[in-house]
Amino acid sequence: MYESTVADHKKSARWKVADIDSAMPVSFTGIRPNVINRASSLNRVFDVLCRSGRPLRVLQIGDSHVAGGNYPKAVRSTLENAWGKAENDSIGSGISFSYMGRNGATTQWFANREKINEIAAKCPDLIILSFGTNECHGMGYREELHRIQLEDFHEMLSTACPDAIIMITTPPGDYLTTRRVIRSRSGRRIVRSVSRINPMSVRCAAELESFGTAHGLAVWDLNSIAGGKAAVTNWQGAGMMRPDRIHFTPAGYQLHGKMLGEAILKAYNQYMQ
Repeated sequence: MYESTVADHKKSARWKVADIDSAMPVSFTGIRPNVINRASSLNRVFDVLCRSGRPLRVLQIGDSHVAGGNYPKAVRSTLENAWGKAENDSIGSGISFSYMGRNGATTQWFANREKINEIAAKCPDLIILSFGTNECHGMGYREELHRIQLEDFHEMLSTACPDAIIMITTPPGDYLTTRRVIRSRSGRRIVRSVSRINPMSVRCAAELESFGTAHGLAVWDLNSIAGGKAAVTNWQGAGMMRPDRIHFTPAGYQLHGKMLGEAILKAYNQYMQ
């Protein structure tokens, strides 16, 4: 597609192997390497970055984890530190990063013509899909239904943005809270809340990875990287979850974003070698 070669850009001071700091807290247990599955599928993205003569356009779409801003902004700053910030989305070099999120959203919420047109209007080279928490927040989660929703959304995105590479991230994990009403000896009504680890988060992450495998998509499996079944206790133990044990503190989201940014940079470094 582009006249220059990767070898040409290896000689450039601008397009060089990125420096990466370890972002994972040492207190975490059961962790896995912070890498992207099927990272080579991002090579076309790096072609645009290094060889197109214009900025790389990245769009992250997701639920409340994205809507709050701390998570995608940390991804953006990590990538901008390595590649530079584009002045606009069409002239120069570097990265032009934007995000779209909504509290409570699933892929279904974005799977309509209005939202798809809004996504396509940004002409993204890389679309990062960060969903799953709302799909699996409850014991009624079913992989079969989730797969149908993913297939529909993927088809709509691929049709509207045929040149974009689609990447998936998995949910970080959460707790389920149930409320029980009991009566005291005096007959007074007492409501007690009980929280437990949501076992559906791991199943949802596995389904997203399975979908990525089936379609040859890059998947950043944050759930497994952060400890799998131990992920939520890792986040909670590090003080990075909010009291609702679903959402995260600014520091927690900043860590998510830095880790995702560094995982992308690791894939980029492999591309450059």
